Amino acid sequence: MNKESKLRRLFAAPADGGRIFRNGLYSTAILAAAVVLVILINLIVQAIPTTYTEFDLSEGGLYTLSDTSVQVAEGLTQDVTIYYLCETGSEDAIITRLLDQYAASSSHIHWEQKDPALYPTFASQYGAEQVSGGSLILDAGTGSDVLDAVDFYVYDYSDYYNYSVRFDGEQQITSSLYRLTSGEVSQAYYTTNHGERPLSDTLVDALEAQNIQPQELNLLSSTIPEDCDLLIINCPASDFTGPEGAVDEIGMLEEYLAAGGKVLLTTDAYYSTPNLDAVMAEFGLSRVDGLIVEGDANHSLYGYSYYLLPDYAITTESTALDGLDTSAYLLLQMAQGIQITQNNSVTAEPLLTTSSAAYSKTAGYEMTTTDKEEGDIDGPFNLAVWAQNDTTGAQVIWVGCSNMDDDTLYMSVPGNCDFLVGCAASLTGQSSDILIDAKALEADQLTIPAGTATVVGLVFLLAVPAGLLIAGAVVTIRRRRR
Repeated sequence: MNKESKLRRLFAAPADGGRIFRNGLYSTAILAAAVVLVILINLIVQAIPTTYTEFDLSEGGLYTLSDTSVQVAEGLTQDVTIYYLCETGSEDAIITRLLDQYAASSSHIHWEQKDPALYPTFASQYGAEQVSGGSLILDAGTGSDVLDAVDFYVYDYSDYYNYSVRFDGEQQITSSLYRLTSGEVSQAYYTTNHGERPLSDTLVDALEAQNIQPQELNLLSSTIPEDCDLLIINCPASDFTGPEGAVDEIGMLEEYLAAGGKVLLTTDAYYSTPNLDAVMAEFGLSRVDGLIVEGDANHSLYGYSYYLLPDYAITTESTALDGLDTSAYLLLQMAQGIQITQNNSVTAEPLLTTSSAAYSKTAGYEMTTTDKEEGDIDGPFNLAVWAQNDTTGAQVIWVGCSNMDDDTLYMSVPGNCDFLVGCAASLTGQSSDILIDAKALEADQLTIPAGTATVVGLVFLLAVPAGLLIAGAVVTIRRRRR
């Protein structure tokens, strides 16, 4: 072959007419377009709020805001910036996801991370030099709040060997948002000089989260302060003194109520307080003799007919039950009924009631049997009542049980605390509580009854293998027949 022929073959068109080259160019273009499309989709997805792109599969809803938190966030009218004090790379996924949820719920909430290594003096502007890593600072412009990370996780020790960890961060963030933006703090005072039961730590924390600041009050050394928005009298063991005493405590109380004061009262049938009862009588309220026993097993704790599970009443005037989960159980132990007598100048209605099968044992704490006897009083009964003087605007809530407020009880019946906070919120002019239960970090173990376990075991040990063998035999026979 001469030189000219070789050149012709070199520059000649391919035998396939360039099909391979065109296919390769087409594939390259498709690949490039796919890459560009993936990048665009990724950018679009990143721009979508995490509420619609991330799903919370945790049993306790760790990464999802409760309805209460969403309501507080959506109700904001001022900007709040949340600063997350955390080193880069050490972020807590639970915290960051929740902050994303808050920001997605309200345009007034913005959060940003502040690495202490990069901003060593930032926390000192808010007096937060000593807080641990992972803490939060909420700045509402008119005020700020520091939430220490060590309080975000609650350790529940059921015994000496086992404990569970629950996340309480959402409760604290939402409470802080509420405190910073809801206006002036309501002042509550609780009396201490009549042998009253002290308020539990849980209730105090819940009241503070509701923007209600509880403080002690000794009526022997102080009058009722002018800034008292709510007076709490929690199961006095002795009566309030009148003009005959060293201090006219009843006179103080009547003067406070005449000026439109608000009182939350709990009492015990064991203690007699005639002077205090006379003040309640001005609101058309009085005690029912004895202790309540439930005749309906569905309204009492199993085996204890005097441990009552009351019904929530339907209210038309009081706001004490607004915002509460009225499906949550309440437990009133050794309770006394409160009777409402019609009064033209007073509006009153029940908040908690017994069933119609309840009866009051007039022997009270001296009862020798819970069975109904001659002389016992037929129900139903009011266990908690609200009343308002239509002239002065004074309001009282009277609960005929002394031990609704108990830290140990709240572990199994958290509804008790919610109810008391709802009462306090109503009396101070607020509409609902913001108490949010801590969320479990671990899923509860599934408990299967012995009978169910036996059936499940037989299904997986016998029925499932037998079914697979039969299906395999059918498939094999059909193939061989073909």
